[in-house]
Amino acid sequence: MESKYNPSLLISVVLHIAVLLMLILSFEFSSPMPVLENGNQDMKVISATVMNAPPLPSLPEPSPAMAEPVKPHVAQPPPPPPPPQPDVQKLQQAQKQQAIEIQKQQAIALKLLRKKQLALQKAELEKQLLDDVKKQTVKEKAQKQKVLQKAMEKELKAEAAKALQQQLMGEQRRAGSAKARGEVNKYKALILQAISRRWLVPSGVNRELSSELLIRLAPGGTVLDVRVTRSSGDASLDRSARDAVFKASPLPVPDDADGFDQFRQFVLKVKPTDLIASDY
Repeated sequence: MESKYNPSLLISVVLHIAVLLMLILSFEFSSPMPVLENGNQDMKVISATVMNAPPLPSLPEPSPAMAEPVKPHVAQPPPPPPPPQPDVQKLQQAQKQQAIEIQKQQAIALKLLRKKQLALQKAELEKQLLDDVKKQTVKEKAQKQKVLQKAMEKELKAEAAKALQQQLMGEQRRAGSAKARGEVNKYKALILQAISRRWLVPSGVNRELSSELLIRLAPGGTVLDVRVTRSSGDASLDRSARDAVFKASPLPVPDDADGFDQFRQFVLKVKPTDLIASDY
């Protein structure tokens, strides 16, 4: 039966093992050499001494099949530390704080918005109240003017009625005297003539209209006051008639006190068609 192993190969292996054993047991190292030892990830240095050894016998060249390179031992670096894990509790606390800040900002913004809305509502309410007050003031003013106008008209009518009554009573007292009646008519005609010369009738008015004037005179015929007791319906005509009486002052009146009493306060009816021709 053919042998499984090559004899020359076995001899070569035995010789190599013997040489290695002799080197380990006999050699004394003369210089210290560091040796790395990997134990518990700590590097330790072991001192060794190289001893002088006798020369080695010559050995046969190893076959190419036995020549294997010896790989040097390289120390492995320690693994890198694991990355730091985030602190979940701190992260949650930060997120919670951020949410609180956002809520605060939203609350402030909402408060400012409500404040602005209240200010606008207040301004609108104040404006509406002011408008209502103005409307009420105008309405009350109109009502007061209406009341005052009615009271004035009533007073004027009462004065006119009183003056007319006094005039009638005076005329009745002097009814028996034709001379007295003639004097009254004469002075009335003179007064109308004096007024007509000063009356500037507005253009375009109806000349058939008439106004009744309450005239108060001082001794000598000076006009003290003129009021319209019955309007013609045209304010411009009433105003022009009143102005004409003032312009004609002093009016012609009797010189004696008894005759003047009938013209101290009297009602005179004026009408544009009764005017005489004048230069005015």
